[in-house]
Amino acid sequence: MKEQEKDEQVIDQHRRQLLKLSAGTIAGVGAVAGAGSWIKHRVEGVEQDGYPVEISPSFKRKDQRDVLLTFAGSKALGEKHPERNLSLSNDADGPAKSGEKSFNFQKGIYQFATAHTRADNNKVGYTQLDYALEQACWHGMNILAPLESMGVPNQGTFGWDQSEVKKEKYPFKDSVEILSAIKTAAKTFGAVRVGICKRDKRWDYDPLYDLTQEKTLTWEEDFPFEPKSVIVMLTDMDYDAMATAPMIPASATAAMGYTQNTIQGGGMAKFLRELGYMAVGSGNDLGSSVSYAIAAGLGEGARNGALIAPNLGPRVRISKVYTNLELDDAAYDKPRDFGILTFCENCKRCAESCPGNAISMDDKPSMSSTFAGNDDPDYNWQGQPGMRKFHNDAKKCFKFWCDNGGDCGACIASCPWNKPDFWHHRLIDASNTFTAGPVHTMMKQADILFGYGNTNDDKAVEKFWRSGFSGDFT
Repeated sequence: MKEQEKDEQVIDQHRRQLLKLSAGTIAGVGAVAGAGSWIKHRVEGVEQDGYPVEISPSFKRKDQRDVLLTFAGSKALGEKHPERNLSLSNDADGPAKSGEKSFNFQKGIYQFATAHTRADNNKVGYTQLDYALEQACWHGMNILAPLESMGVPNQGTFGWDQSEVKKEKYPFKDSVEILSAIKTAAKTFGAVRVGICKRDKRWDYDPLYDLTQEKTLTWEEDFPFEPKSVIVMLTDMDYDAMATAPMIPASATAAMGYTQNTIQGGGMAKFLRELGYMAVGSGNDLGSSVSYAIAAGLGEGARNGALIAPNLGPRVRISKVYTNLELDDAAYDKPRDFGILTFCENCKRCAESCPGNAISMDDKPSMSSTFAGNDDPDYNWQGQPGMRKFHNDAKKCFKFWCDNGGDCGACIASCPWNKPDFWHHRLIDASNTFTAGPVHTMMKQADILFGYGNTNDDKAVEKFWRSGFSGDFT
């Protein structure tokens, strides 16, 4: 027998054993409570009384001028802070050392934005076909809210003008009817999840910054009203496209996520204004979308800094709407514990798969960053200490984007929570909410053995470009 056939038999045997072990881990619990209702309960998470992440008294709101994409897109900020463009090495991994060539963020964003003009039809995943799809997916956002992905506020469908707000408010009977209307509208707009939480100033940028005008803006003097609530919506990205990460089809589905965000966030804001409430749609502007999504009970913050939502994993994009509409306190969605952060402590697969070495390999989350150069303010200018989480080096992530010629997404593609919606995947998601570290490690190894989460896979690109057909392609 050929060695390859022997290896395949061994792998197949291991797969069967792991599947039996995974099922055995949760079979008893599922049998007692009724598997369907148990899975639903575990996947929906356990409500928390407050924000489920420790925040220190010294925590400060994020100055948008220190948000990486805002800084990279701003000529004025680049000139004001030349030390930031001298801190990151362009050749080595980490802080620049004396004599090394440094990385310039403003030049980097231009290189990234024009990468499609350098398509290479001899390079799998970076051809004219791949970039054509990416540019087409950005097209809707570029029309509806240009530079939304860069965090530029007050533009297009995310504009701040409130002159069209109806003078009479629709006579909702109670908060339950309001919630039903908002969540039904979100579903109609194409959102796959929606949550509503109170506005929390801790998650809002202060001050705001418009890089197109090189101008700071304040909530008190410039924003048109005082928000009371924030509506958070999730849109999912294509599984097959994301599986090609870090190649360009993964960038294309991310771009389509931004286009859907502008439709959903802008549509929800318009809906509320028609009902007599002030409302402004938002994407990467105004505040931290991940923090608001956590507060609205839609998921947990992950090792890679993204939101992981049950059933969807980190394969989501987030839009939010600030409004003066208020609900009864009990009606707001609550943060939930899904067991995700605990799983992240024992997994580390996203960090292992990150081509830019940007993701923390720490065993536990911390209150501040621990990467090389974290104590140098000229290097660690984009960090935000005071929240217990995994603090990553976003500069390295962005540098890889620029070198790669497209968004990366390797951390999303490799994540064990990123799965097609099959029953056995949901069963394992549910078990992850109560199982311990050793089982989490086993789940990770099973994920690898079953062939999930590969990155830089030429076959994934071929599969993606055939995924529009029905049928089984081998």
